[in-house]
Amino acid sequence: MLVVLLGLGAYVYFIELPKAKQEAEKPTVLTFEKEAVDTLTLTYPEREIRLQQTTAGEWGITAPIQAKADDTAVNNMLTTIVDEEVTRSLTPEEPVDLALYGLAQPPVVLHIALQDGTTLPKVSIGKDTPVGFSAYVQKEGDPQLHLTRQAFRLGLTKEVKELRDKVVLPFERDSVTRIAIKTSEANIVLAKADTGWTFENRASYAVDTAAVQTYLSTLEGMRAEDFVEQPLLDLSAFGLDPAQLTVSLLLGEDTKRILSVGDERSVDAGTTQRYLKRDDGETLYLVRTGLLKDLSKSVTDFRDKAVVSIPEGKITQVVVAREGREGFTLSRGEENAWKIDRESEGTLKTATLSQFVTDLRELRGFEIAADNPEDLSLYGLDKPALTLVATDEADEKLATVLLGQTVQEETEKHFAMQEGGETVFTLRDYVFSRFDKNPEDFWEKPEPETESAEATPASEHREEADVQEELLE
Repeated sequence: MLVVLLGLGAYVYFIELPKAKQEAEKPTVLTFEKEAVDTLTLTYPEREIRLQQTTAGEWGITAPIQAKADDTAVNNMLTTIVDEEVTRSLTPEEPVDLALYGLAQPPVVLHIALQDGTTLPKVSIGKDTPVGFSAYVQKEGDPQLHLTRQAFRLGLTKEVKELRDKVVLPFERDSVTRIAIKTSEANIVLAKADTGWTFENRASYAVDTAAVQTYLSTLEGMRAEDFVEQPLLDLSAFGLDPAQLTVSLLLGEDTKRILSVGDERSVDAGTTQRYLKRDDGETLYLVRTGLLKDLSKSVTDFRDKAVVSIPEGKITQVVVAREGREGFTLSRGEENAWKIDRESEGTLKTATLSQFVTDLRELRGFEIAADNPEDLSLYGLDKPALTLVATDEADEKLATVLLGQTVQEETEKHFAMQEGGETVFTLRDYVFSRFDKNPEDFWEKPEPETESAEATPASEHREEADVQEELLE
């Protein structure tokens, strides 16, 4: 056992440790600090891409076009270059034909210049090896051939659009003070005020701030899938003169961003893209075709759809009247615990009662069905299915909400409005069902008691045995 132990120790010391050290010291293709790079050039047989670091971690494309680069894409590529290891080195005994390795006219040549004026040796990446998923590499001034991962070559084979910044409309959301959306059929103008967003041309309507933020998020999240530089055709050929839709943003007091949305273009695999253009350049951006629908909004889309909005903790009582059925009353008692004025078997669901009040306090419609309706019977609100009256601790009425239901085109529809209000809102079916409760729905029914086996009559045992025999047969 001692001999075996000594042999094992010798194997680890003389074989495994040197091997691990060699693996740890495996040379990389190039050695440099990413922050020290000035320019990075990728040369292909028929084109060249040149990138320059403007500030730490921020990049621009200087050839074949002048454009902002996708910083994440470029920094990821630099990380790949820094970390790429030489998996094996070959030292030919005599001059070799570089064409055999794809290095006479390499698919990719990498050239890096540092900010201190130093230029690193050019790295030529050639063919892939017949087996092993590797690629041949040669550094400028070095006769040796090296092997790296095949993924190294693939990671450096780029199109300009892959390295270009794909943000279509750069802006800071908090700086937006005005939004104008114009189509052939509508013109919506939203303005930011101290109290929130308002309609500039429809002051009587309240604005849903969440809807505005969602719209700005859509604009922020737009990403180009392709680009058209200096289009030769007239803009009308792209559906941009006139545009199908125009979005104008005012940033601060005097900076404008204008985006025009044009026609679709067919691409491979039966998919389509849509042309966009900013007012501050000639470049056309191609984005997913569904973006037009996301940006085409109506006044209704931005209107506040709150049926009622009551501050938390304000309601102390809710009286529920139900058409054709007995109503009930919810009251807030000690320690803010809610109770109901109807008794039933089981345990009172205080959380369900509390949620009922919260749903009422924050009730929102799905769509706006009508403003100043002349006939409430169209919405089942002349005789509401449910009437909910919320009051405060001084017994002052906070709101009276009417919930109606009708059948339209063989489909049951639900509506809501405040008593004396001007707007009727449609409700989702599940929202209506939250309020369409019976008093017993607020009670947890007790579990039915089960009789013990000892109390089971012998006749029942015999019946069970007969059933089991039948099943076995």
